[in-house]
This record gives sequence, structure tokens and C-alpha cells, in this order.
Amino acid sequence: MIAFVVNQFPRQVDAYFLRELVGLAREGLDFSIYSLLPAPSGWKVHEDARQLLERTIYPSAPGPRLAKGAAQFLRHPGKSTRLAGEIVRGHKSMPNALAKSLAVFPQAMEFSTDMQARGVRHLHANWATYPATAAMIISRLSGIPFSFSGHATDIFVHHAMLEEKLAAARFVITCTSFNRGYLGDKCPEAREKVETIYHGVDLERFARNGAPREADLILSVGTLRTCKGFDDLIRSVAILKQRQKSARLEILGEGEEREALENLVRSLGLEKEVSLPGYLPQEEIIPAYHRAAAVALPAHHEDHFGMPNILIEGLAASVPVVSTELPSLHELIEHEKSGLFVPERNPEALADALERLLDAPDFAAAIAEEGRRRVARDFDMRETVRTLAARFAEADRTGGAD
Repeated sequence: MIAFVVNQFPRQVDAYFLRELVGLAREGLDFSIYSLLPAPSGWKVHEDARQLLERTIYPSAPGPRLAKGAAQFLRHPGKSTRLAGEIVRGHKSMPNALAKSLAVFPQAMEFSTDMQARGVRHLHANWATYPATAAMIISRLSGIPFSFSGHATDIFVHHAMLEEKLAAARFVITCTSFNRGYLGDKCPEAREKVETIYHGVDLERFARNGAPREADLILSVGTLRTCKGFDDLIRSVAILKQRQKSARLEILGEGEEREALENLVRSLGLEKEVSLPGYLPQEEIIPAYHRAAAVALPAHHEDHFGMPNILIEGLAASVPVVSTELPSLHELIEHEKSGLFVPERNPEALADALERLLDAPDFAAAIAEEGRRRVARDFDMRETVRTLAARFAEADRTGGAD
């Protein structure tokens, strides 16, 4: 059995990971999901997540959790003390991260006991931050080998103890070749154990379904954070309005920047042109791709990493995409052939690119179809999930506690 350690399951974000889990279940992989946080409440769950809830293990209430953690500590006092010391030293300059890492310690100890009872032979953390910390703790206590996936801010920004995790992991999966090179440079002795497996999409589910395009609709999807560049996107719509070009913008997502973005929309007088409907589950986002004339994400290079899934999904739906030139995006987009790159923090240039797509539907369709061809070649979920399933099946066969 494989155990996947995650921050929380299910989540509003990480739709790519949900797709992978559903695919792995279809491939027949035997796995459980260990959620460090309790089950979420108060928002709509992705429909695909419901079938995985019976596989999910959550932490006990604080009292029983501490009791189980104490019992595990007494069984391994030396290992537990050394591990806690390593975590403190590894986070000494990051007090907030240290507090969160120490908070997962009793959860990891509880999960360690449960995994051994269930016969888990390998565990995999979906992020290089707290899930990988928990996986490393569990591995050290139980002898069960671990691996982890590194994606974006978890390896480029919040990278406490990243070298130690790279060295200790049996293997590491990342979603771009650019990331693989970066991780290899961080820990050269672990370079050969880092693998690139792209986040795939279901090409049939995202394919055009005959729904008519809305010729002036620009779509963006993501958590409402500064790094996404949504403010520049809104300003580009104001510029198009000044040029007397018909353009509407939908930004699907939720986050801490909602109030600031809503204030910006009002200040620019774009209440009719820009809407922020909030979070939608994947099954409701896909029809939005089918309606859109263009997908845009003017993200910031210094604080947005990896390959934004919105661009893979947009091209899978045969929608032309506009983005800033993030390092990993050359693995997906060739400027003028499968998408358009624009300079960062430049609403004028973004407006130019969007106007070009909206005014030249033949050109837009041509780059969208080339983009879909590239997605079909490298990001077909059937192939990426088969690769993941084979990797985890091998880990299951050859794993087990020392």
C-alpha cells in the first residue's frame, strides 16, 4: 500500500493532484490519503473528490492525537528527540515555519502508527513543505521509505530543510524540467533521484464540446494572490475599454486579494466588464474554458513558480493563452506558435496581446490548436498517470519498513 501525505484533502486548489489521485485509483493502485488538517467544511467539494473520501485518514482530536504521539515518543525516545532537534535547527531562522513544522510532529507520530498497522510500504508527500516534513518524520520512526513532490513556492521560497529532504527521500517528483535542474543544483548528490512528470489533463474532458465561444470573453483562474498579476489583467481590460474594444473578464478563484481587486474594478468603472464569481469546482470551470475566447495569466516571475495549470487546461480546451514568460513555460509555449508571452507588470502590452487575439480569430485558433497538440503530446493524463502508477507500484513492491 502507498500512503499519500497531504496538507488537506480535499482542497479547493490542487485540482491537478485530484486528477492524478482519481487516475491512480482507476489504474488499480492501492493507496490511502493522510490529511494533516481536518476535513474542510463550508465550501463545495470537487465532485471527483467524493469517491476518494473513504480512502482518507484524518488526525484525531487534539487530546487523543497528543496521547498517541506521546505513546509513539515513548517507543522511540531517542529518534523522536533527535528528529525534533533537527527540525528546530533546520528552521531556526524561520519561526513561523518552525511552529507549523513542530505542529505536524504529533500528527506524523500518530500517522506512523496507523501506517504500520495498515501495512503501508511507501509514503509520498505531495508538497516539499509540511507534508514532506511529516513524511520524513514518519519514515525515520517507522523505517518506511518516503518520496515527495516539489512544485513551486514549496521549493523556491519555503525551502527549509529542502536539502535534507532531497537527501533522505527515495525519489523526488517534480512537474517541470526547469524544477528538476534547480533541485539537482540544491542537492547534487540527489540529482539522479529527481524525476520530471508533468501534471496531465484529461484531453477528452477538456476538448471542445460544441459550446459556442463568447467572442469577447477573457478567462483567468487561480487563487486571488498578488503573484498572479490579476490587477494588471483588470487594468488591461480598462485599456481595451478606452480603445472602445469589447472585452469582458472573468476571474475564477478565491483568496486574500479579493477586496483589493474588487476595489480596483470599481475605481476603474469596470463593474459591467469584470466579474469575480469566486471559487468553482473543476466540473464547473471546464465549461468556462469552452466559452472563453482567450485565457490570460500575467503572473510575476519573482513570486510565481512552476507551470500554471490554467495554461495547460486552457490549451487542452483549444483556447489561446497569454502569459508572462515564466521560466518553465518554454516547456509548453512557443511564442507566436502555441501562445503569446507579454512583459511582466505591463497592462498596455497585455491589452495589445488580448486585442490581437480577440480581433484575429483565425490567428487565435491556429495558436490554440498548436497549443493543444503540444498538450496532447506531453500532458496527456493517461500517459502521465500511467507513469506515476508504475513508479508507485515499483515503490510498493520494493518498499516496506526496515
